[in-house]
Formats: sequence, C-alpha cells, structure tokens
Amino acid sequence: MRKSSRWFLLFAVMFSATFSAWLSAQPPLQLRAIVSESNTPPYAIFAADGSLQAGISKDIIDELARQLGAGVSYLNLPRTRVEPWLRDGKAELACFLNPDWVNEPEKLSWTGALFSTQQLMIRRHDSEPVTAIQYLAGKRVGTTWGFTYPELEQVFRLGDVIRDDAHSLESNLMRLKQGRLDVVMTVDLSYHFYVKTSGDTSFAADALWSAPPSVYCALSNYDKALSARLKQQFAQLVENGFIGRQLNFYMGRPATP
Repeated sequence: MRKSSRWFLLFAVMFSATFSAWLSAQPPLQLRAIVSESNTPPYAIFAADGSLQAGISKDIIDELARQLGAGVSYLNLPRTRVEPWLRDGKAELACFLNPDWVNEPEKLSWTGALFSTQQLMIRRHDSEPVTAIQYLAGKRVGTTWGFTYPELEQVFRLGDVIRDDAHSLESNLMRLKQGRLDVVMTVDLSYHFYVKTSGDTSFAADALWSAPPSVYCALSNYDKALSARLKQQFAQLVENGFIGRQLNFYMGRPATP
C-alpha cells in the first residue's frame, strides 16, 4: 500500500470515530406533544393524576418517537393555547386537528390526512332525528370547550342555535339525559367508544349532513427541518397501516393485516 493511501485510510478511520463520538454525545431528540384532556376518549385517556395514560394519540406519537429514536413529553394544555404554543416553538406537534378548525392555519405545518371522522348529533331516543340544520333552530347544542364547529359557526354567532360548552363528552351526555341540552355534537369514534365501554344505549345518533372531515397533525414551523422529518414519519405510519390498526382496535373492529 502506498504511503499516501495509508494516511488517507488512517484519516478516514479517525474521522469516522470522531464523528461517531460526536453523534453519541448529542442529546436525544425530545418531542413536546400537546394532548389535551378536551380530546375525548379514545383519542386521549388520562389517569386520575392528569397524566396521559392511553389512547390513539399516545399510541401514534409513542410509535412516531420510537421510530425516530426520540423521547416524548406530553403537554396537557387548554384547547385555546394549542396554536400559540406551536407557533412559538414551545411544542412540536398537536394531533387530530384540521386547518379549518384553527386560526391562521398557514402559520403551521400540516401532515397529510391521518383518517376521516364522521361528526354526529346525539339526541334522546324520544326526540326528532336531526337531518338538516333547520332542525336545530332554537335548540341548545352541547359542544366541547375551545373547539370550533365550522358547520354551525354562523348559526351559533347569530343566536339561531345555542352553543353550550362542557369539558367532556360524558358531561354533555349527562346534561342531555337531564333535559338540559337538546342535542350533543361529537364524533363517531368518541361516541362509539363511549357506548362500547359504558354499555349506555339510551341515545340515538344522527350523522351530520356535511361530508366527514379529515384529521391531521399540526406541526410547529419553529424548526422547519424537524417539521419535515415529522411529516415524513407520519406519512409512513399511515402507509404501513399502523394508524388504521389502532382505529380498528378502539372501534372494536377486526384487525387488518
């Protein structure tokens, strides 16, 4: 071996060792994910001490972090603080949102659609089906604090339909039973999980007249390189069927291969 070749090989080995040592010395990536208690089960399931215990959000983000070799800190924030924290770089992601549901969506980055969710109007069995917006005239609708409902925003604003917020689906359904609400607005996954786990079949559910919206994860643009990595990794979770399998699990449907 020529002398110049030996020096090049020695330099390459030393550089590789130095670079490996530098990588191992770097702190692992730590993701800050916003998952609020306003996300109804099975999107998020919280323990008595307020810590995130289970749910689709934890399943998906834990798997995302595992594939990235990252740690995760879960932030339980009020819904109204989600977008400001993402914009200011205080958190990297928040899931199960839609650009139509947030203010200034262009200031955030968005994953591709994770899945679609049908919005439902829950009523007492003895009440009339809700098949169009005019059936809600003068009615009191149970909604979730901090959430946006694009299909009803105009009638809420005009006062034709009364918006009545609570912090949980269970609270709204209890008020519906008591006659304090006329209808409760929620999504299919949350309602069917409630029926599955509670055995409560005292309500009827009508699908909202609009097309089922898709849900996404909102990503902070504070670190654009990290945002691009997260977007790519979420796409893989959709493509490899992981998210679909988790949905089937919580809906009690047969698992897909």
